[in-house]
Amino acid sequence: MAARRVWKTAPRRFRICWFLLLFPNALQVLGQGDSIRTSLEYTITKRLLSVENGFASHEVFCGVQDSSGFLWFGTRNGLNRFDGTKCLLFTRQRNGLQENKVVQLAIDDANYLFLQYGSTGFQLTTIGKVDVMDATTQEVKTLTEAFPKLPFKEQDVYWIANDGTDEISFLTASPFRYWRYSAKKGFRLMLEMKSWVRQDSLLDYRTTGPVNTFIQGTAHLKLVNQQLQYVVKDKKVASFRQDDVLRSLPIGLTDDNELLITYNTSANTDHFTVDKLDGRGQLVPAQNLGQNHLDAVKDRYWFQVWPATDGQATAFYIASDALYLWNRRAFLKVMAKSELKGFENLFIYRLFPDKLGNLWLCTSSGVMQLTIKKNRFKPYFSTSQQAMEPNGQARGILADGQGNVIANVWGHTFIQNAEGIRGFSHNFINYGLAWHGGALYTGGFVLSKFNETLKRFVGFPMAPPSEVWSLYSLNDSLLLLGGINGFSVFNSSANRITALPVAAASDGRRGSATSADARFVYRFLRDKNGKVWAVAENGLYQLTGNAAGQGNALQISRLQSPFLNALSLLDAWQDPDGAWWLAANGEGLYRWDPKTNSSRQFNITAGFPSDVLYRIEPDAFDNLWISSDYGLLRFNRKNFSINTYTTTDGISHNEFNRTSSFKAADGKLYFGGLNGVVGFDPRDFKTDTSQLRVPLRVIAFNQFVGSANELVNKTADLTQNQRIVLEPDDKFFTLDFQLLDFTIREGSREGSLQSAGHQNAGRYAYKIEGLDENWVYINENSVRISGLPYGDYVLRVRAQNREGAWNKEELSIPLRVLKPVYLQWYFILTVLLLIGVLIYLFIQFRVKQLAREKRRLEETVNERTMQLKQSLSEQTALLLEKDVLMKEIHHRVKNNLQVISGLLELQGKSLTDEVAREALQEGRNRVRSIALIHQNLYQFENLSSIDLKRFTADLCRQVQSVFQREKRVSLAIDVPDVHLDIDSAVPLGLILNELLSNSFKYAFHDVSEGEISVTIGVVSEGRFRLTYADNGPGLPPNFDPGRASTLGLQLVNDLSRQIGGRVHYQTQNGAMCTINFTNREVRKNQD
Repeated sequence: MAARRVWKTAPRRFRICWFLLLFPNALQVLGQGDSIRTSLEYTITKRLLSVENGFASHEVFCGVQDSSGFLWFGTRNGLNRFDGTKCLLFTRQRNGLQENKVVQLAIDDANYLFLQYGSTGFQLTTIGKVDVMDATTQEVKTLTEAFPKLPFKEQDVYWIANDGTDEISFLTASPFRYWRYSAKKGFRLMLEMKSWVRQDSLLDYRTTGPVNTFIQGTAHLKLVNQQLQYVVKDKKVASFRQDDVLRSLPIGLTDDNELLITYNTSANTDHFTVDKLDGRGQLVPAQNLGQNHLDAVKDRYWFQVWPATDGQATAFYIASDALYLWNRRAFLKVMAKSELKGFENLFIYRLFPDKLGNLWLCTSSGVMQLTIKKNRFKPYFSTSQQAMEPNGQARGILADGQGNVIANVWGHTFIQNAEGIRGFSHNFINYGLAWHGGALYTGGFVLSKFNETLKRFVGFPMAPPSEVWSLYSLNDSLLLLGGINGFSVFNSSANRITALPVAAASDGRRGSATSADARFVYRFLRDKNGKVWAVAENGLYQLTGNAAGQGNALQISRLQSPFLNALSLLDAWQDPDGAWWLAANGEGLYRWDPKTNSSRQFNITAGFPSDVLYRIEPDAFDNLWISSDYGLLRFNRKNFSINTYTTTDGISHNEFNRTSSFKAADGKLYFGGLNGVVGFDPRDFKTDTSQLRVPLRVIAFNQFVGSANELVNKTADLTQNQRIVLEPDDKFFTLDFQLLDFTIREGSREGSLQSAGHQNAGRYAYKIEGLDENWVYINENSVRISGLPYGDYVLRVRAQNREGAWNKEELSIPLRVLKPVYLQWYFILTVLLLIGVLIYLFIQFRVKQLAREKRRLEETVNERTMQLKQSLSEQTALLLEKDVLMKEIHHRVKNNLQVISGLLELQGKSLTDEVAREALQEGRNRVRSIALIHQNLYQFENLSSIDLKRFTADLCRQVQSVFQREKRVSLAIDVPDVHLDIDSAVPLGLILNELLSNSFKYAFHDVSEGEISVTIGVVSEGRFRLTYADNGPGLPPNFDPGRASTLGLQLVNDLSRQIGGRVHYQTQNGAMCTINFTNREVRKNQD
């Protein structure tokens, strides 16, 4: 046991190195390197574009990239614009070019193309014709038309070229001169080659354009090797000769801007040498060729050498061998003779880079796209590295961080270090690998351990409960086994395997095999708190119990979660925050926080190349490296950026495997797939960025014009105006676009040259802002939009590259759908004006019509008014007569009543009987009260009612004047200003007369001063209350007013009923009488 603890704590590198020493006779397969090309250090992807891909000819002479990102190529049969998938053709017949054979292209800083044309023969012989084309609008002019003040004749231009700057170089004859041009600076004369003389014929110099070299702002000018050659850099000029040279081919510039030239001489025709032009203008042998990776150039015969305009790469061609590329960092073979039919007849015309790092080689067989990258991935145990196992599927992996790697590859266990690869054969497929107790264990159908004596793996006789997919050393004696059906524990001290059942669920029930028991245990891992977890297909399991004890002291339980229960897991990793990152089979990646039970999904729509994710390994830079069935992903868990790496980036196969990954102690990561293991250091990828900024451009725009009833190409209008305007009758439009990343599809790496058209189609998405809430995802680079309501919108289009990253540059096109005419403001205004005019005319008509009717009515009204006035005057006269008559009647009635009163007074004076005299006096008072009413009627205008307040006051004074002799009696009268009809006033006056008379006669015998209160109040509309009180002795206690025998009280009772009331008597500091009565209108309504 002590020995095992020593092994457990020993560095893993020492353990693996010791393991290597145990089997020196095992199979060893060493990779054989190529003296020129290091295939494991660089990835080379290429494809050939030709007439099959839309190019006008197999012969592609030249090419440039414009400021929008499009590539332009000159061919024998016209000019092509290439967007990565399709070509546009420009010819003399279609577009007004001067000729069709475009032998040279250049582009200026204002995005204008300069096209130079050649003769119909094989050689690149120019013919003195140059066109200038606006690369945006495709408008074409001759050089003379574009520059009326051209400082030389167009026919004297025999070569144009870009030199890696934003300027264009011109070579002219008569005399020979070197010019530079830019839109900002114009034409500038740089050098006149006075020593040059024409040879043989007039056209000789027109064939010499291709032998001149323009790179990095440096021009190497020559006619033939034997004449003076010039090297011009800014304002510095150097000259030299090569008198004994047969073929002289410029290579490029050193880091010190020294021109490198390879050549042969008549004395040694088959072996080229390499010289450089030093600072003194002299050619001297280039030293230290190995440092510049040019040692393979020397002593070989080169058919052609063509440097790129930026000076960063040069193509080397040997017809009987291969095509090579030098990029200052390496000298690489990019194409063998056997890869291209007719390779021995290939001719190279031009090499230029694009803005994304691709190289474009223009040749007689088409244009070849080359992409060369430093390979940051290191393969292990691929079928090209070992011949022992034809099935390269890798599963379990171990590494010590020192370059020693062990992996289970199908039926073998391999180990690789600096010395090479060694392998051990098994009878069955093996999956998990683990160091345990200082020994190497591997699992599959059986559990095996490497036997130090036998120098091979030996299986234990006891079989695990199920096939073992994962291993985890819990301590020196316990090894956890994860199988396809549950868990088990191997006790290495007792050599015993014990099943480890899942603990009962929280409700006390044992989980069933379909719910709690683990299926396909892919991994064991330990979290930051030291807890051991297991990742199975059907969930997460946590190990509990005493890990230092025996196997039966351990327990394992399933993490209960409805969210996890719905997933099919392939791997999981817990971040420091406690959140789980879950690789789900067919659902992508989930981030699940158990604390809040919240989750977020990342899948293809987020930029993943696939939704089938196998393994997750973190690095030290907040990235999760995830293997999938289509490439290796780097996912940043902070900003959610995504990078995808495939075979074009150097991995050996795009499809990876379950349970196959490992993170070494030095931070290096290893993933297993269908062709071995790939290892890498995440630090090498820190410079990678997901900020993909590749041009996304409109390729074509076609709009159905309703007025013309046809589909019209409006690409030029959209390019110029940068907006789309649809008339109401324009039913639809189609927009074609392309991400100009010129991606080479998978499978075109190194040995297989692919033609274009087989590349991976990128995914696109579009959204109409103002109408769509979500992006619409499409696989085509075209959209058809129809049925838009009128309004202003913005059409946004974005693209996704082959790695799944969304491009940061989008198309954003303002889109306006015009309102129909009937909804336009001017139409509405016109209609409103017309409506207003019609309303005005109608009003005028109606006004006139009403005026006529008014006049007729006025005449009728005037006539009727006269009649009414006459009738009213007659009625008024009659009413006046009636009023006078009524007043006269009331006056006569009052007079008659006064006469009666006077007669009664005279009669009373003649009587001696006191009772009789009192009776006459009472009658006289009653007559006077009635007369008072008639007096009030004829004294006022209103003959049907009296002023109740005035009448009451007059009546009280009148009665007071009759009875008050000795004692003083005060009257308190409170009557509102209302009018009372005569039918109610007469009974009310008689009632008041009786009450007043009764008080004056009987109430004040025992008081020194009498007090009488008369109050009439308005109870409601037409209803009144009379309250009469004095300070006399009041009525007897048992007095019943209904049975009163006196005439006065009977009269009060009867008159009260006549005016709709009843009499209520009570004694309260004197007599009090209350009568509620109504006016005539109320009594009529009650009847």
